[in-house]
Amino acid sequence: MSSSAANPVLAPIRRWVLYSRTNLTITIVSAFGVLFVAGAVFGQSPTPSNTASKIQASAATTATDAESAAPDLSYELTEVTESSIAGKSIASVAESAPATAMAYAHVYVDQSLSNSEWKTKLGVHTAEAPGVTVVNARPLVPVAITGPTRSEIVAGTGGESAVQVIVPTQAGNLRVTLKASDTAKGSTWQVQMPLPTLDRSEIDKLGAPSLANPPTSEAATTTTTPTSPTSPSTILTTSPTSTASVAVPSVDLGPAPVPVPGPIPIPDLDTPLPGTL
Repeated sequence: MSSSAANPVLAPIRRWVLYSRTNLTITIVSAFGVLFVAGAVFGQSPTPSNTASKIQASAATTATDAESAAPDLSYELTEVTESSIAGKSIASVAESAPATAMAYAHVYVDQSLSNSEWKTKLGVHTAEAPGVTVVNARPLVPVAITGPTRSEIVAGTGGESAVQVIVPTQAGNLRVTLKASDTAKGSTWQVQMPLPTLDRSEIDKLGAPSLANPPTSEAATTTTTPTSPTSPSTILTTSPTSTASVAVPSVDLGPAPVPVPGPIPIPDLDTPLPGTL
């Protein structure tokens, strides 16, 4: 059987590779080099990175969300009542000047807070923290807010316009001056210095005891004087435990006998004294 003819392409390569180990190493290294060059030339070029564009788009979206989440400052003087702001957050209240003034007045007349809590809650609506003067003017008796706010625009300091809000109470009108201020949370309405307080003399009138119902003593005694020594008299006695009236007739005992000085006279007896016989 004749042997198969040698491959004219692979036979020279096989002989050259098997000739020595050096030729084998050169062949392997050359093959890897050819593959690397082919991949670099014919491979797909990397797409340009769009990281910068993604960061800019993300920043723009965050800024838009922050603007939508920030409270919108309202310059409309919409009057409010004490019940209308109940349950609202501080951020929503700070959007309106009348609502901020009503929230300030609500905390100002609150008697359930300690002085430290009172100053903290009051300072949320003020441009500066309340001082000793405001704490000393704090109402010591309950004061009720009697109606809705009344607001008007007035000329503020430095040429800036401000809003003055009147909150009616039992002790008079609480006049609150507010201005729009920029804070870390955005623009809000804040109560300006000096902080408003109520007239202390009017507050003291609310705590004075009413003269319509004067206090009465628990025990009272009424005695009637007899008109004549021989007529019966009536004595009325009232105690804290009993209010029944008891009639007691008086008894005329006459004048008391006057003692006579000297020995006691022996009375005349019809019969002799015992033991004298």
